[in-house]
Amino acid sequence: MAARRQVNRAAAGKECTSKNTMTRLDRFISYLQEQCNNRSIYVWGAQGQAACAITESFIKSREKSATNAGRAIAYWKKQMAAGYGDVLRAFDCSGLGMYWLQNTMGLYKSDMSADGMMGTCTKISRDGLRRGDWVFRVNGKGKATHIGYVADDALHVIEAKGRDDGVVKRALTDNGKTYWNAYGRPAIFAGDPNGQAASACPPTVLKLTSPPMRGSAVEELQTALTHLGYPCGAIDGICGEKTIRGIAAFIKAHGYAV
Repeated sequence: MAARRQVNRAAAGKECTSKNTMTRLDRFISYLQEQCNNRSIYVWGAQGQAACAITESFIKSREKSATNAGRAIAYWKKQMAAGYGDVLRAFDCSGLGMYWLQNTMGLYKSDMSADGMMGTCTKISRDGLRRGDWVFRVNGKGKATHIGYVADDALHVIEAKGRDDGVVKRALTDNGKTYWNAYGRPAIFAGDPNGQAASACPPTVLKLTSPPMRGSAVEELQTALTHLGYPCGAIDGICGEKTIRGIAAFIKAHGYAV
């Protein structure tokens, strides 16, 4: 049963209701799994180009060297020969996520690199990882250069691994315990990243009250909305008029009932 978040807009005398993000996460992971099944390929800078758009010329125009282009072309031809030519797509590591999050769903207003995507996350420990979290390879300057997506509670990661492998699903530690060295919980799935039964949690009702409602649930929502481009004022855990306006803007943009 999908949970519903209710927001009371006291000034307007209306109640706004939006769906919990559990179903969104399920669809995102289903999309990632589909790219694994379809043997989608890795091409530098690619973001979901369909099979009909992928040619040797396209790959060469994206890649930074003839060697890398050759590797990507070899893997592409191998998957074509295996019968995946009509369904595979082309991605790089961040493009795998952003194609669905931005191009398909419109949840982000602009493209982001792996480092940009890390910036939308709450930093977490390796021990705290769960389904829906994102994992990163971070260089010595603190910049994320690669991203993967935790697909299940067994901590399998789906990633656009590279030119020789395409999109794969593998265990978190397949490349050793230090391969992924930073971990984040994306704000986009803040409602229920685990997809757990919503019946165990009552709806969260936010209202303009005096004194104002406050707490971690409010701060989490403010963080998510701000990263999505719906400003809520300060991210301070206090439900004020700016927070209610941010919620209302999100609901209106996504066609939920008001």
